[in-house]
Amino acid sequence: MNKHIQRFLLITLLLGAFPSSARSATKVSFPFTPISAASLPWWMAKESHFYEKYGLDVDMIYVGASPVIIQAMLGGQAFVGAGGGPPLVSNVLQGGDIVEVATTVPYAIQSLIVKPEIKTPADLTGKKIGISRLGAIPHFTLQAIVKMHNVQGINIVQTGTTTQAITSLSQGLVDGMITSAPFTFRLMKDGYRELVSPKEFKKAGVEFLIQGLVARKSVAAKNRESVIGMIKATLEGTKQIFVNEKLTKSVLAKYTRQTDPEILDQTYKFALDIFVKDPTVTPSSIQPIVQQAAQFNLVDAKLANSTPISAYYDNSYVDEIKRSGWLAELWR
Repeated sequence: MNKHIQRFLLITLLLGAFPSSARSATKVSFPFTPISAASLPWWMAKESHFYEKYGLDVDMIYVGASPVIIQAMLGGQAFVGAGGGPPLVSNVLQGGDIVEVATTVPYAIQSLIVKPEIKTPADLTGKKIGISRLGAIPHFTLQAIVKMHNVQGINIVQTGTTTQAITSLSQGLVDGMITSAPFTFRLMKDGYRELVSPKEFKKAGVEFLIQGLVARKSVAAKNRESVIGMIKATLEGTKQIFVNEKLTKSVLAKYTRQTDPEILDQTYKFALDIFVKDPTVTPSSIQPIVQQAAQFNLVDAKLANSTPISAYYDNSYVDEIKRSGWLAELWR
């Protein structure tokens, strides 16, 4: 046999024996929000090439509000995305097929940042407070604050992205805003006041699934390996937060454009406190969302009461990962 042909056949066989991630990678559009510490696992996965490790070519698309992510997924633009909270509940009760498949943050981590002259919740009466979008998690957070402190007469302003909200605050268009780290630390350093913090939510028992992975059931079932790959990459990204402080701060600086060492250090410590190592979705993290969404008239109360909590999530992907021993090995 001709030597050139032999060499060609050998190379072909070798290429066939080792699948090329460049050739076989599954393209995945991944809409996410917010630009804050809550998105760290996905940024870490991207920067550490964990998506490629699981055969995924992930296009991360920033979306300014969680309801828009749900809309995009229902419109067929993505079958997996970042999400949780009220938009997930509203989707299910309106007949949508998007469910939570993994948890990253199962409790409130946002703050109400206000002008320094606003010293107590009672001072919020008549004030303008910025949220990203009606029905999004910041809206839910603000409604929880209203209930906690029995505040009346707050004017809600949809400000869009965090950058737009900060601009509105600095220009005096709003008197406060709902946001999270690192922007809470940045704003406080600039003289603004943290009127309500995540610690207060926790003390008051305000628990709800604020962040995780959501998937469209009808499509995810046909792309099960991709969903499992997304969960694994997310978990590997999460682990990197715990074991690689230098990289985590570098990624935070890159995506949030915060370069102040003090703010990055505060945000890193904040991140260590918020992420869970077990991504299983729990009924207790969803039940409060349903109850409060009904109380705030964001959903039909009768329908919410008659819909089983299991309708909002699917733990079969995480269960499969656990059965394989992969999760236990990751955190060993």
